[in-house]
Amino acid sequence: MELMNPSIPGGNIPVDNMDDEDYIGPSARCVLFTLENETYGIHVKKIREVLRVGNIRKVAGADYNVLGIINVRGVIVTVVDTRTMNGMPKKEVDDLSRIIIVELDDERTVGMLVDFVMEVKDIPENKIEALSSSRGDQSSKYIQGIAHYQDNIIILIDVDNLFD
Repeated sequence: MELMNPSIPGGNIPVDNMDDEDYIGPSARCVLFTLENETYGIHVKKIREVLRVGNIRKVAGADYNVLGIINVRGVIVTVVDTRTMNGMPKKEVDDLSRIIIVELDDERTVGMLVDFVMEVKDIPENKIEALSSSRGDQSSKYIQGIAHYQDNIIILIDVDNLFD
């Protein structure tokens, strides 16, 4: 398949030879972040905002992966340790740590503590591979797909299934 590219004499270039930056098809806009040197992404339509880590109030009797609650402009938000949820060792909060505020629906909002928020990126849909759900692996139900993009492997998280 070839696409018209007016900036190239002759205008046509094979899609396989296009740079990722030249891609003009459908894409998924994602916020990329890291956990334990792995890159993850969440679709931007699920994210309200990204915050620096402030004071997190502990909640007695909460699940092991719940760090506590924060007040975001009058709204109480539960903050979870995304590393613990993924079976990773705990890490001290540092200057790069962030809380990603995720809107699950109109009434439920969750804060996800992550190591580092990188950027917002448009990932071409043709670079995303869906995972097979037939493995029976519970952890794979939280993964929307794997993207191979710009020499990176990005694990796309399905936050609706993660917090279901």
